[in-house]
Amino acid sequence: MNGKLFRIVLAGLFAATLTSCGASLEKRKDQADIHYRLGEVHLRERSIADALKELTKAVELYPDNANYHNALGLAYFVKGMNAEAYKSFDRAISIDPKLSDARLNKSAVYLSERKWDNAIEESQAAVKNIFYRTPELAYNNIGWAFHNKGDYGRAVENYRLALQANANYAQAHYNMGLSYEKAGRLKEAVESYRAATAVSPAYLDAYFNLGMALVKVKDKAGALKAFEKVIELAPGSDKGLSAKEYINLIR
Repeated sequence: MNGKLFRIVLAGLFAATLTSCGASLEKRKDQADIHYRLGEVHLRERSIADALKELTKAVELYPDNANYHNALGLAYFVKGMNAEAYKSFDRAISIDPKLSDARLNKSAVYLSERKWDNAIEESQAAVKNIFYRTPELAYNNIGWAFHNKGDYGRAVENYRLALQANANYAQAHYNMGLSYEKAGRLKEAVESYRAATAVSPAYLDAYFNLGMALVKVKDKAGALKAFEKVIELAPGSDKGLSAKEYINLIR
């Protein structure tokens, strides 16, 4: 075989190898995506062991996808395996520093461990991404961290930012009510709890806290109405039983 022909044959083999590798990579990506989607389904259904199995397989098949690591981290977190969750979220962020969902989820782990400042830092990093589609979640986490630090003013500020991003975010209305109540601002607390029930008519805790706040501001009729709603929603629950007791005391 002459030198020119040898080079042509080598080039042909090299091209064939690249084509084969490309096809193999695409196949792994497709398989990984199937496992990822199955893992998400299991995660939503709270089948955590199955979610971990599928998401781990997705990461093994294609380790360079940030969303896979983020989902795996969330499964670890729900399972109570916080150290593994941190590793997965950090890996996701290293692959895609703009993946705000991973930072938000990492902040949730910090909140669960009462590491308020760490939670604030991660959530603030999440909202720095101007393309983040749900900044209200991050602002709510920041607000909750400040609430637990006893800084109710800054908590309210961040809940307000959450509501500017999504006025129908019931959790932020409710948490704002908690902070107002802690700060002794009962009128604002009542307004916040009412707003939470307006956007989420089955929000049991918001109705119960609304009733309690109305008792404190001596609005007997309003408190009775709120407690009656609690009983309507969950008559046999702890909140429902407590509501019945408060109604008996008020009447």
